[in-house]
Amino acid sequence: MKNANLTQLVYSICDGSYSQSGLIQYINLAQKISLSYLKYQEMLGKRISGDAWEADLELADLAMDCIAELFGRDESGRFPQLKKYYEGKFAEMPFINDAEVLILTRRLIVRKTKQELSRIFRERDPEGAKIVRNIKVAIRTAADLHLFRELGKEYVFHGPVPKNEQGGVPSARLALYLRRTLPPIPEEMLHKLFLDNYRSGDSVSVSIRRLLEAIHSLADNQNFCALDAVVKLVRYVKFDVCRERLAAGESVSTPSDELESKEMEEYISVVMESIWSRLDFQYLRTHKLPAKKAAIYHRALRDVLYDLIQKRDTSSYYRNLKFYMPELTQKAYRQQERSVFEYLAKLAKKEFRKYLCEML
Repeated sequence: MKNANLTQLVYSICDGSYSQSGLIQYINLAQKISLSYLKYQEMLGKRISGDAWEADLELADLAMDCIAELFGRDESGRFPQLKKYYEGKFAEMPFINDAEVLILTRRLIVRKTKQELSRIFRERDPEGAKIVRNIKVAIRTAADLHLFRELGKEYVFHGPVPKNEQGGVPSARLALYLRRTLPPIPEEMLHKLFLDNYRSGDSVSVSIRRLLEAIHSLADNQNFCALDAVVKLVRYVKFDVCRERLAAGESVSTPSDELESKEMEEYISVVMESIWSRLDFQYLRTHKLPAKKAAIYHRALRDVLYDLIQKRDTSSYYRNLKFYMPELTQKAYRQQERSVFEYLAKLAKKEFRKYLCEML
């Protein structure tokens, strides 16, 4: 499809005055954009399609699946998602032209394709998706683990490089720190490094920190590696070890259970660090709480979060606090402890639920 009159075509799709041939033109354009993005991802080494002989056909079908939700109609036959996206942009750009509409269309289609690819990946390989999420959470919550994107591919490295407010590393600092001119670490060496530094029972963050520290110590190679290579290593070790134990007849939790449990524990630790900072700033420094009681609150609040993930319906804030203050009565709790403790509990649960949403 030529880009001429694209603006008018998009306007007609938004207001419902489109023709069938015009709609087909737009769908074909959207599919081409999505297909181009999928092919680019395969060029970067991501396996999206199946066997090579049917790759183009499968990618074309996948591209259509990725954008299909955009063409869901309402009762009046219009497309709510397209209407919401374009009308907001048109309001910001009243004199928009075809070239600008094409740019907006590409952004929309690529973003939607990325979203759907993530969903499809989770459905096809839920365990692999969980490992990816674990690694990204570990990197985001650690000051010395970093993630950067280059040419559509994600890379990880370890080092004392300050992050910006968004949790990333500015390109100028990357250029100074990364050993880009050196050769990458061979896959066999990377595998050996991981096995040499892996300890059974390590959390994901500890495992990848040890690996990345070992990578950084190799002065003759790059001090970073691709995220998908790390995922492959974690998957290989975690799941092969589990298979060996199952083959030996041992009763073990699944890798999914193990990873999820460790992930939740890491989330709780992150939330409790945040809560302690609040306790220190709002209550200890202002002398509203003595240090001993603040420590008791902190321990009891951790129990509140554990009750939340274990779905203990019989738990209560009063009983959580009374465990550490045996002499506490219901009356004393209501009069002296309730307002501050329950305020902090609600903050902790609210922050914790944000992390739990990433596990869905």
